[in-house]
Amino acid sequence: MPEFATRFELPALPFERHSLEPDVSRAQVDLLYSHYHRRHIDTLNARGATIHGHSLASLAEHDGNAIRRSAQEAWNLVFFWHGLSAGSVAVPDVLARRIDQAFGGMGALQYRWRAHVNDVAEGWSWLAVGASGDLQLLASPPGERPAEAAPLLAIALAEEAYRIDYRERRGDYFDALWPHLNWDYAKLNLEVAD
Repeated sequence: MPEFATRFELPALPFERHSLEPDVSRAQVDLLYSHYHRRHIDTLNARGATIHGHSLASLAEHDGNAIRRSAQEAWNLVFFWHGLSAGSVAVPDVLARRIDQAFGGMGALQYRWRAHVNDVAEGWSWLAVGASGDLQLLASPPGERPAEAAPLLAIALAEEAYRIDYRERRGDYFDALWPHLNWDYAKLNLEVAD
């Protein structure tokens, strides 16, 4: 029987490209999705990284720096897209209680996360569960994710994520994403982490 080489495909978005408007334009989604995300998928395919049935997660542990970085960045982007929703998603009670304990409430989390997004040079800003079980805001460079923490939600900080709509105003970009954060997805990730 012949062996077929599989290739990574750009995964479908969990929402329509225009459905974050007017907060995030379709053009902005297209830049991050169709160009930046696709570039990482294409890099993996060009390097033959899909041979032997590897997943993005397994390739993110790979020794080859270009393969590992592209696999992790592609994984981060899939995680980011699933952490967004076209409509508003209420924060589940179990997650709201953990946010209250860690940050003092949703307003405090929003304020601190916005400041975190402004302070991180590039890469990613994460709401994550630390090794001790506490919720934290963490940063990682491009092609990385927090070590020894389980991510709940992520904010992409590559220029391609915000430059069309917000230029250098990353705080405004965060404000635009805030009503679209998928708290049900965060709860699911919390359940897996616990």
